[in-house]
Parts: sequence; C-alpha cells; structure tokens
Amino acid sequence: MSTAAEALAALPGYADLGPHDLILSHFSLGRFRPFEERVRAAAEAGFAAMGLYVGDYQRLRAEGARDAELRAVLDQHGMQVVEIEALRGWSTTGAERAAYLQTEQSVFAMSDALGPGHHVQVIGPYAGTLDDGAEAFAGVCDRAAEHGLAAAIEFLPEMSNIPDAATAMQIVTRAGRANGGICLDCWHHFRGANDDDMLRAIPAAAIFTVQFDDGPRQRVDPDYYTDCTRHREVPGDGDFDLTGFLRLVGEMGVSLPLSVEVMSVGLQERPATEIAGRLADATRAVVAAASLT
Repeated sequence: MSTAAEALAALPGYADLGPHDLILSHFSLGRFRPFEERVRAAAEAGFAAMGLYVGDYQRLRAEGARDAELRAVLDQHGMQVVEIEALRGWSTTGAERAAYLQTEQSVFAMSDALGPGHHVQVIGPYAGTLDDGAEAFAGVCDRAAEHGLAAAIEFLPEMSNIPDAATAMQIVTRAGRANGGICLDCWHHFRGANDDDMLRAIPAAAIFTVQFDDGPRQRVDPDYYTDCTRHREVPGDGDFDLTGFLRLVGEMGVSLPLSVEVMSVGLQERPATEIAGRLADATRAVVAAASLT
C-alpha cells in the first residue's frame, strides 16, 4: 500500500492476505530468536506473514541492525510483518508517559520500515474510567493512522481491566475510530467469559485480528499469565473446541487470516523450522475439520 489512507481503507481485512492465509505470531517462536531464523522458518512453513515484538525490534536496532538490512531479509524470503506486539501503558501520565511514547514511536518506525503493518496490539490495563480508557485509545488510533496502522485491543481475563470482548468493544465504540478494533485470541475467549453470545454481539468489522491456539481444559498453572504464556498447545492437541470457534467467527462474518500464537515451554527448545512447520500443518488440519477450506 502506498499511502496511510490506502492502508486504512483495507480495514478490517488485510490488503494482501485472505482468510486462508496464516500469520506466524511472534511469541510462537519465543521472545528472542535471530531475525533471519524467524523469517526463514515462517516462510518455509508456508506462513503468508508474521508478527514481531516491538521489544525485539528495539533490541535488534540497539545491536546495530539497520532497517534496510531487516527489510532485505524479509524481501529475500517473501515475508511481511503485519502484526506488532504490543503497546502497554497507553493511558499513563507523568513520567511514565514519556517512556510509553518512546515505545509507541518504535512501533510506528517498525511498521514504516518493515511493513506496512496491519495492526498493533493494545493491551490493558487503562487508567481511570471507561471513558478515560476510550479517550486514550482514540489517541493511539489517531497517531497510528498517520502510519496506516490499526490498533487492536486484546482483552485479557484476570490480567487487566479489559477482561472480555464486551468491555473491549465498549472502549472501541466510545473511541469511535475507524482504525480501532479488537484482537480476538481464542485462548482468552475460552479461558475467560467463554460466552459465544458475547462474541456474536461484536460486529465483524470491529474484529481486526484472530489469534489461534489450543489448550488443556484445566489450568496447568494457577496464575493466569504464567498459564497462557507457557502452557498453550498446538491447535488440535488441546481441549478447546476450535472447530466450533472457527464456525462461530465464520457465521459472524469474520473473514481474516489466522494468527497462530502458541506459547509453549514444550516447544521453545525445538528448532524454529520444526515449530513453524508443526503449527502450520496443525492449524490447516483444524481449519479443514471446520469445513472452512
């Protein structure tokens, strides 16, 4: 896309990706891996695009990597960065505000250099009232729009004051920005409200990204954060009703590529190409079982 306006015009869909494409979310390969290894693994497994953690981008730049060099790696493998993780502290004030804005600028720089990105994930908590949160989110959206980037709130049960899709939708609605929407991670749906009617109440156009993973019926660790960042499972290996989930979002009119995000201590030590290949094959098998191919 040549301009920010053209990039935003594609929302909620992706300019170059369709519902049968897959995105390799950053944390499926762990927090830090060599950039070229990450890109090559995604490409060889047939992922159409990938995500990147802003902290990893900042680390690479601090270590001397130039944007042109990173771009060349992506071009060599025919890969693009479409999702950026993640913005926290977006409603902070005072001294913390400066640190947040610095991270936000890194997100925009990454999108400009390696994208164009589709969205940056926005994670709570927010400060103040719901209206305060909506105003702060609107500000993120306005600044992101200058770079052709959307902002997608990810609801996180127990970890923030945006615990479910309904709360996230209230913020998106009150913010009233066309490039503001929701990140729907099926882990947080199943482990949180697990309310299909709550999802059905969300307009399809408000869902900007769908993250896909599996998990055991019961928690492995009692701490929610630890459980969801260490004990996810490969799609089809866990107890989540993933075929039902895919049919639900399809019936809602959501037609987006799946972003595969499986954070698992059982996978992290394996080679990146092995992890990416297994995730791609397993996800395609679940999609086929849901009769969405």
